[in-house]
Amino acid sequence: KVEAKLTDNMVFLPIVDSDDTLVGQPGDTLKFPVYAYIGDASDVSENGQIIPVALSETFTTATVKKTAKAVQVTDEARLSGHGDPIDEATAQIAKAIDNKTDNDVLAALEGVSTSRQYGTVDSISPDVVSDSLTIFGEDDAGVKAFYIAPADKATLRKSDDFIKATEIGQDMILSGAFGELFGCQMIPANKIKSDDASGEMRRFIVKPGALKIINKQGTFVESKREPDYMRDTIFASKHYTVYLYDESKVVMIRQFTALKTLSDDAVSSAAGAESNGTMLDIKVGAPVGYKWVYKLGTTDGSGTFGTALTGYTDWVNAATEIAASTSTKAHVCLVNSSDNKPVKQINVTLTKKA
Repeated sequence: KVEAKLTDNMVFLPIVDSDDTLVGQPGDTLKFPVYAYIGDASDVSENGQIIPVALSETFTTATVKKTAKAVQVTDEARLSGHGDPIDEATAQIAKAIDNKTDNDVLAALEGVSTSRQYGTVDSISPDVVSDSLTIFGEDDAGVKAFYIAPADKATLRKSDDFIKATEIGQDMILSGAFGELFGCQMIPANKIKSDDASGEMRRFIVKPGALKIINKQGTFVESKREPDYMRDTIFASKHYTVYLYDESKVVMIRQFTALKTLSDDAVSSAAGAESNGTMLDIKVGAPVGYKWVYKLGTTDGSGTFGTALTGYTDWVNAATEIAASTSTKAHVCLVNSSDNKPVKQINVTLTKKA
């Protein structure tokens, strides 16, 4: 009964593949290879030697975990309440496990590298969707799920390129899709929303095969009767994990909604080789369309969201030495490459060569 209800609230389910390799087998970790491309073939002259290359192989692992929930129902609640409290408890457990799995899928999507991220400080628009699809390169064909905030529907369906779900000429129409834009089937999800902590709203374009759920054991339900307390407790658990299998099938659209101050470990400074030389190591990647800049001084700097910075220098990399002179501080910002408007900032105390 619980298992039948588990997919009701799984908005990400249409694009998540299920892997049952570990079901009924010993172990809790799945190890799978990732192969690097061997390179294009080359011309070889007559009697020329063909030089073999090694097949480069790395491994990624995913380990299952247990998620669980329990509900307690007293005899008084069962006898005096309207409806059936036991059925209600079962439904609540199903929804709880649903939402936890959904959260795990979303967390896996948010782990995509910055090379798969497109940034914007503007609201979502058809132009933003079109531009972000360029990250797929030549592989943008095929079914794509576009997870948006429910409020986005009002903007995107007004586009001249919007196609209603009833008019999509494809064999596969994803569950929950209300229409299509540039080949992306749009699925509203309440969990796509502005996050005050990060100062961002993150939307995702996902192709089938990007994510997998490893199942070890399906939802297991059992109950316990405690006659000394005259109550029943219903327990449910599921052993699984969600992981990002192929990030080349994901594009994240990051809409920045505020200027976020990063934690102290996001950027560090190290002494350079020259007198008063320093180097900045920025550990947070920049999404497509954004870059890191810095400005040296003797006091902490501060930017304003939506206002372009002036007098800042593009950061190159952690190995590039910076002449700091008498400066003791660096105001480091992530900015839009086109207009230098900051979305992330941090102040760093410089470490310099004496």
